[in-house]
Order: sequence, then structure tokens, then C-alpha cells
Amino acid sequence: MENNSKYGIGLIAFLLLQVLTIRIAAQDVDNTTWAKLGVKYEVLPKLTLSSNLEWRTEDDLSMTDRWRLDVGGSYKMLPFLKVGAGYEVHYRNLEEAGWKFRHRYHVDGTLSHRIQRVKLSLRERFQHTFSAEEKEFRLRSRLKVAYDIARCRLEPYVSVEMYNGLGRGEHFDVARMRYRTGLSFPLAERWEAEAFYCRQWERDGSKNIFGVECIYRF
Repeated sequence: MENNSKYGIGLIAFLLLQVLTIRIAAQDVDNTTWAKLGVKYEVLPKLTLSSNLEWRTEDDLSMTDRWRLDVGGSYKMLPFLKVGAGYEVHYRNLEEAGWKFRHRYHVDGTLSHRIQRVKLSLRERFQHTFSAEEKEFRLRSRLKVAYDIARCRLEPYVSVEMYNGLGRGEHFDVARMRYRTGLSFPLAERWEAEAFYCRQWERDGSKNIFGVECIYRF
């Protein structure tokens, strides 16, 4: 058991090092923040509803990028398979064009497996984003590894997520990559929190994202 714990900690440390040291070639790098407050309600043992309000900054934290409100649900079909769907509305700061709304819906499926104290998951998500000016189709593939430390309330994790374009003429090209590492931990009886760092790559630039999340469960 001790060897398994050392292996799990070593795996997380290795993946964390890869995330923190990765170099992505881009002309521009923006420092941003994401802050999210959410609720989750367990309607049934296998069915959970959720809603979140998120605030994002941009331009080295000097201005608001967007506000986002979402509602959704997930259902655990099998011990290793969860499916979900949701809707989001974004109120975005387009600078000279002003503030405008954008909408998004998604459906996803998540496979999960546990090896001793190591948690593995693979999520595939289809999303359609649209507004009066644009529409976008994406397939998001996320691989996540977390480690449940014995006798500790902190749970470190790392994840890699790839966005593939599904629109006409995109040819399934990689449109965005996210490399994320963080810690999740309980705050109180029904509250849980997460602090993370994410490196985002896109063709027109990269972002350093520093984020916090607080979720209330009932």
C-alpha cells in the first residue's frame, strides 16, 4: 500500500511538472482570472442538477472579459459512466463593439476509473456556441488524473483538454488546448472549493489563467 501511495504521488508530481514547464509558442500571452460560484442539488442518487455564475477578466486582469451563467444536469448511468447536458449564456465585453450576449449548449459523457488512490477520467463533450454574429461547433476531449491523498483533505489533479473544430472547413483541426493543474478541498460541511492554474493555447495567443471555484451542495 505504501508503494502504491508513493507511485500515485510520483505520478501527480510528474504530470504537474509537465503542465508547469510546458512551453507554447505564441506571440501574445495574457494573464487572466476566472472566479466561479455554484450550487449542486442531488435530486436522486444518480441524478444531479447544477448552476454556476462565473466572472472572467482579461488584459492582465485590467478589465472584465465576460460573465457566464449556466444550468445543467448529469446522470450516472453506470459506475464508470456519467452523461450530462447543459445550457450557458455569456455576457461578453467586445470592447469597441460593446457588451453582447452569446449562447451555448453541450452534451457530454465521462468515463472514470480508480486505481488505488489514483482517479482517472476521460470526458468527451460536444458544444454548439452561437450569437447573432457567429456560430461555433467544438468537440472537447479532456483527460484528468487526480490523487486522493490518505488522511489529507487536499486532492491535487492535472488535466489536458483539446478542442477540435467541427465547423465547415475546419477539418477537425485543433482550435484550443488547455493544460490545467489544481487542488480541490472541502471548505465546510456542504461547501467545497478549488484553486487552479491553467495554460491555454490558441492560434492567436496564449493565456495564463488563475482561478478559484466554490460549490455548495444540497
